[in-house]
Amino acid sequence: MTIRSIALGLAAAAALSVPASAAGLVNGGFETGDLTGWSFSDGFVQVVTSADDAIQTPPFGEHFTPTGGAFFAQLTAGVDVGTYSLLSQDFTVSGSAKVSGDAAFLAFDSAPFNDDAYVRIFNSATNEVVFASDVLTVGDFGHTDWTHFTSGLLSAGTYTLEAGVKNDPGGEGDNSASSELLVDSLSVATTGGVPEPSSWMLLIVGFGGLGTMLRRRRPAAQAG
Repeated sequence: MTIRSIALGLAAAAALSVPASAAGLVNGGFETGDLTGWSFSDGFVQVVTSADDAIQTPPFGEHFTPTGGAFFAQLTAGVDVGTYSLLSQDFTVSGSAKVSGDAAFLAFDSAPFNDDAYVRIFNSATNEVVFASDVLTVGDFGHTDWTHFTSGLLSAGTYTLEAGVKNDPGGEGDNSASSELLVDSLSVATTGGVPEPSSWMLLIVGFGGLGTMLRRRRPAAQAG
């Protein structure tokens, strides 16, 4: 066994120890200018270049622009009272990964109508809410700023990324003042992981062989 062959073996083992790549979200930044890749409540989700909160008189409110690129998604409550307007996409990861993105809640309502919004990642074993807000949190006709979120560590598997916003019945029924959820820059990224046992074995054998080869070469060099 030559040093070169050992080095090649080590390189192969190192490559095997790298986590498998994640299948990224399709159109996570909505830069197609539409909802390609997403499932959504028709008529209540659109792609926009800007949005404004409920304060339309001086001193005026917040003007929202994309956190990246030129577009973002705007979800408007109103499918039905107490029913969420939804935006979702399934994705698969084959190694450790995290989901990140930006969201903002714009309340176009006041108590007791507690409209709410959320972003979550879920499958049969996981249900992680990465963003949530409501009227009681932001105040009457209030809003959050763009809020960046990052999920916890996801293991290999298939997940759904889902965003939703709804009108709260408030005890009377309310479907006229429709709050909004904005989302942008949604992505899936792999994270560093621990090598598989088989990869560790290749690394140990490779380093052991390299050490033996170097010990054998040292006396020969000294004799010369």
